[in-house]
Amino acid sequence: MFRSLRILPLVLTLASCITPSIRDWPDEVPPSNLFIRAYRADAANQPLQSEQAYLEWILGFYHGTVIYPTGWLDVERQLLDITEAEQQAVLASRLRDLGILIGAEWAKENAARLIDNRMLALWGSTLQLMQTTDARLGAIEVVSRDIEALFAGKLQKTDIVEARYAERLGFEVFGDF
Repeated sequence: MFRSLRILPLVLTLASCITPSIRDWPDEVPPSNLFIRAYRADAANQPLQSEQAYLEWILGFYHGTVIYPTGWLDVERQLLDITEAEQQAVLASRLRDLGILIGAEWAKENAARLIDNRMLALWGSTLQLMQTTDARLGAIEVVSRDIEALFAGKLQKTDIVEARYAERLGFEVFGDF
């Protein structure tokens, strides 16, 4: 038992190295107050998850996690790298807004969230499949409308599948997520 008590501080110290710090909120992530407002507006999630845990998941969404190292900022960078310079500002703004919309919901406790890992992967892949900036902007619009419909109860999680986006955006389906 005493050995366990001596190891516990080491385990907690190592865990803090893995957990993102919300004290030093990164400049490249949208302001924390946007997400604090979203957290405080959701009475169903609050008993399931602390504000601290929620904000840590927000940072994980943007920077990636140990299990899924690609974060939203990586997706944004990949898309902006293949976008014409004169259209990067418009795309960056739309990706930022979409990231806030997705991240604020995805970061909730599993039992309270409407956006899960499967949807996140599907939307990221869909955006990366778009070959032109106009196609990327169109995909962002389609995904944003679907998220709003999901939040309004007009669309179910089971409706969010690759075939839906292949049909709407005109790409070939290689398998389903």
